[in-house]
Amino acid sequence: MADAIVEGLKERIAVAIKTNQSIGIQVSENRHNDLLRALFSFMNTKQNEVWVFVTASNTFKHVSENFKNVYENKNIKFIDCISRSAGISTYDKECNYIESPTMLEKIALEILNIFKGIEQDVDRYVVIDSLSSLVIYNDSEIIREFVSLLMNRARSENIHIVSIVIEEEVDAHKLLQMNEKIVVLRESFID
Repeated sequence: MADAIVEGLKERIAVAIKTNQSIGIQVSENRHNDLLRALFSFMNTKQNEVWVFVTASNTFKHVSENFKNVYENKNIKFIDCISRSAGISTYDKECNYIESPTMLEKIALEILNIFKGIEQDVDRYVVIDSLSSLVIYNDSEIIREFVSLLMNRARSENIHIVSIVIEEEVDAHKLLQMNEKIVVLRESFID
């Protein structure tokens, strides 16, 4: 059953991300890992694309241990916003570590820096997991400004953005309304 859920999510994400510059995904906390498995499975099928995965809800170590095949995929670069602020001493060549999830400008600069050397005809994507986690460390209005700035810059450089919001953590509607497409993953739809 879990594989069918992941495949269904993967299909929905594939359609939404290809037809929209920015999508927001609202997911319940107990289905968050299913969504991540679907996203990573989708990314693994797209070897000619470049992905940046910004994690503010889990450490890079947690992600790489729980989604092992992602670590081997060289088209996915990671930005970890929480390990260093939690006092976890880390280094990994596949991940850029930000000192704190409050350093939103640094996060944006790291994203853009990763894409700097990539040719314009290569499809480029950013996944932010999750905006609701960033709200824990920052005011929601500041997060809205950060996302707005990032989306405007991404549009000018033809970068697609996927924003994840865990619905139990914040008022998801306000954080997702800037996206061209909002995908709501309800328990009843997923089951």
